[in-house]
Amino acid sequence: MSTATTSPFRARTVLLLIAAGVVLMFGFLLVSGYGGLVDRQRGNAPSPTSRFATGFRALNNLIEQSGGTVTLSGDATARPERGLLILTPNLQTKPAEIEAALEDAAGETAPVLIILPKWTTAPQQLKRNREERVAPAPAQLLVRMLAPVTPVTVRHGPKVKLTYPTSLDLRPFRTPDSVQSLDGDKIYSLIAAPDGSAVLGEVPGKHIYILADPDLLNNHGLAQRQNAQAAIALLAALDPDNPGTINFDTMLPYGAGGRNLIQLMFEPPFLGVTLALFAAALLAGLATWARFGPPRREPRALDFGKRALIENIVGLARRAGRTREGGGAFADAVRDWAARRLALPRGLQGEALDAHLDALPTQTSYAASASQVRTAKTEAELLHAAQKLDDWRKEVKA
Repeated sequence: MSTATTSPFRARTVLLLIAAGVVLMFGFLLVSGYGGLVDRQRGNAPSPTSRFATGFRALNNLIEQSGGTVTLSGDATARPERGLLILTPNLQTKPAEIEAALEDAAGETAPVLIILPKWTTAPQQLKRNREERVAPAPAQLLVRMLAPVTPVTVRHGPKVKLTYPTSLDLRPFRTPDSVQSLDGDKIYSLIAAPDGSAVLGEVPGKHIYILADPDLLNNHGLAQRQNAQAAIALLAALDPDNPGTINFDTMLPYGAGGRNLIQLMFEPPFLGVTLALFAAALLAGLATWARFGPPRREPRALDFGKRALIENIVGLARRAGRTREGGGAFADAVRDWAARRLALPRGLQGEALDAHLDALPTQTSYAASASQVRTAKTEAELLHAAQKLDDWRKEVKA
C-alpha cells in the first residue's frame, strides 16, 4: 500500500511565494554588494552628478548643451585618450589617491584640472536634497592633499576683484562672497587675487591646473550667467587642441569602495559563471515542478494486521507454486473444526467421521465439497471448492 499527502497550498500560491523569494534574494544580494556605492553617489560629495550646491551637475550639463562631450569614468583604462581630465576630490581624499589619479591621466601632455573643495557641508535637516555650509575647508587638509602635486599654502579671504595675469583667452568670473586661493613658489597664477595668490593656478611643466575656489564652477557658481560663459571659455583655453572634450573622474568623489564577492558575481569575468548557475537552478526547479502528483512513499515489505499476514502467506505460497497443496489441509481443518463444534465423540475418526458429517441434513454435500477441495487442479478450482465447503460449514453452524 502507498500513502499520498495533499498539499495545503494551491499551485499559484506556491509559485508566487517562490517568485517573491527569488526577487527578495536578488534584492538582498544587490543591496549588500552595491549599497555602499549607491550611498556614496547619492551623498553630497562634489561629484559631476551631484545636484547639491557644491556639486558639478550644472557644469556637466553646460558642456553637453554647448556641444561638448562629457565622459564619466572611474576606470582609467576606459577613458578616452584625449580631452581635459577634471578631478573633484573631497575632504576625505588622500594624497595617494590624488597621485594615483594623476598617473592614470591620458598621457604626460594631457591637461588635468583639479578642483579643490572649499567648504565643509552637510545636508539640511528638513530638506535632505539641499545642503548648508558648516565651515571652510581646513587649510592643512588641502595642503596635505596637494603634497604629491606641489607645495602650497591655502588662503581664505573676503570678496575681492580677481585679475587674469595670463595670455589665455579667459572671460571674467563673478567673484564669490569669499575667495579661496593658493600661494607657492611652484604654482603660476592664471586667475589671481589682489595679493597675487592663485585662484586658478598652473603647475609649470606638468600640464596640471588647480582651481582653488570651486565656487566659480560648481552648481552654486554656475547659477550666474556670467560664470557659465566664463566656464566654457576657461575649459576651452585649458585644452585648446580638444575644446569641449571633458573627462570627469568619478573615483575621487565616490571613492573606490573596494570590490566585494557579490560584485564579482555580477561583473565580468565571473558573470558568466553566475548566469550558468542560475540557469542550472532554474532547470532543476522546472524538472521538480514537472513531476506529476504528490510524492509517494515506498510501501512496507510486510503490512500490519491479520489480513495482511494472510495475504503475505498466500503471496509466498503462490510464488513457491504450492497453492494447490493447501486444499487437503483446509479440508482437514474444516472437518476437525466441525467435529469440535458439534461435540462428536473423540473415537469417531477418518472415514467414519466423514460419513457422519455427510449424513447431516444440509443442502450442500460435505463429501462432494471436501473431495473437490482435495482434488482441485488449479487455484480457481480450489477457491470455488473451498467456498462450497465453507457454505456447508455455515449450514451446520460449525
